[in-house]
Parts: sequence; structure tokens; C-alpha cells
Amino acid sequence: MENLESLLKSLYLISGLNMSLFDINGNLLASYPHQKCPFCYALSKNPEALAHCTASDQLAIEHVKREEKIYIYQCHFHLYEGIMPLYSYGSLTGYLMLGQTITKSPIHHAQVIETASPFFENKEELYDTVSKISVHSKEQIIAFAQVSDTCAKYLSLTNQVQRKNENLAQEIKRYLHKNFNSQGLSIESLCKHFSCSRGTLINHFKTRYHVTIHHYLLELRLKESCELLKNPNLSIKEIAIQCGFSDPNYYSKAFKKMYQRSPLQYRTSLSL
Repeated sequence: MENLESLLKSLYLISGLNMSLFDINGNLLASYPHQKCPFCYALSKNPEALAHCTASDQLAIEHVKREEKIYIYQCHFHLYEGIMPLYSYGSLTGYLMLGQTITKSPIHHAQVIETASPFFENKEELYDTVSKISVHSKEQIIAFAQVSDTCAKYLSLTNQVQRKNENLAQEIKRYLHKNFNSQGLSIESLCKHFSCSRGTLINHFKTRYHVTIHHYLLELRLKESCELLKNPNLSIKEIAIQCGFSDPNYYSKAFKKMYQRSPLQYRTSLSL
């Protein structure tokens, strides 16, 4: 983490922009400087203003998740910010963010004051904090963002920002156990949920558990169906659907292949 903070400090000293590192859940991992700029700090003390800031950041995060590349935008209060995705072994693990800055344009300056004015009782404080916001041209903002993006790609290539919690394979396993009964569960939906490629998803799971995701999910569903077959009030079709099978016939064939008997035969054997 010290190396990461040193990098953020270097980027700040070069650009004059606040640099922050977040994990995939939006939790702050490191930043430089350690405190927000006076303008943002003052706004953060107002719950409504803070909600606007949080919403802007969340929209930016969703954009980067979707587009998988650097995104430069203006927050609710018209400050320029940038966000870049960070990866570890092909899986999205966090974000590098830079901000907050304005241009020299008097119009831009007036927009910031007008939008923030309702959240400042003391107008002198408003003007004072706005005057302390770093000023850059659009060309500088883009250039600094590109340099930061290069650093983000280096962090990704060297896998320096890994998932803070359990590894990817364990997360996939836990997700399967929680959502096995969903008929929409697929490799594609898992890739989208974990923000990683198909190859990364499949390889991480098979390397850890020595079985494919498809086979593990199938066994999980069939084992659960064995429990449900103990309930005589449930039909075979109902059990298939409750266990995530969209086709009862496929469920019966898969069950017979694994247990050498049909679901109905298995149910009958329970009463013997």
C-alpha cells in the first residue's frame, strides 16, 4: 500500500489533482492528499450535497464498468474528474480517480457557484472554497488523465490491486450456492456480475476446484432436488423449476445420468 500511496503522491505533485484509489465496492483504499479539497469537504458536511456527489461517482463507476476504459466527466457541481478501471488477473478490482478541478472560464466558475450556493449559508465561505479549487485547461485535464490511465494500466498488469476479500473462485462458489435456483444463471451472467472475462472466470474456478462451473452447478441443483423429492406434495416439474432447470425433461435426464434412476424412482425408493 505504501508503494501505491507513493504513486498517488507523485501524480498529485505532477498534476495538482487529488488522486484516490478505490476498491470494486467503492471503498477508499488510498489517497493523496489525505483530505478532500476545501470545496468538496464543505459540501460533504451537507447530507443532500453529499448525496449528489455520491450519485455522480456511482454513475461514473457504472460507466467505467460498462465501457472498460478511462472516463472524464463533470460531477454534479461541475468539477472535472476522471476515473480509470483497475484489474487483477483480468478481473475488475477497483478504480483510480482524479479530481477535482475547474477551467479558467468565467462561465464555468459561475456554474460552480450557482449550483453549490444552496448548500452554503455563508457565501464568503463559498467564494473562498471555490477560489481554492485547482484550475487547469481542458487540454491539461485530458493529458493528466491519460498519464494517470497509463499508471492504472501498469497497476493492472502487475496485479497490485487485488480483491480485498476472498479470491474470485471462492466468490463464484458462494454466488452459485446463493443463486443456483435462478434459471438466468449462466457463464455470461457470471462474467457480468464479477466484471471479468469468460476465460478468467472459467480458469479461476477450475484451477481451484478441479471441476467446471457448469458441472458444479449441475451437481448443486441435483443435490438440492434430492432434498425436495422428499416432499410428496411437489411435482417433478415444480422441483425442476425450483432448482433452476427451465426444462423438466432435461432435469430428469441429468438426474438419471448422475444417480442411475429417474427422479420418480428416487422418490419411490425413499418410501421403501
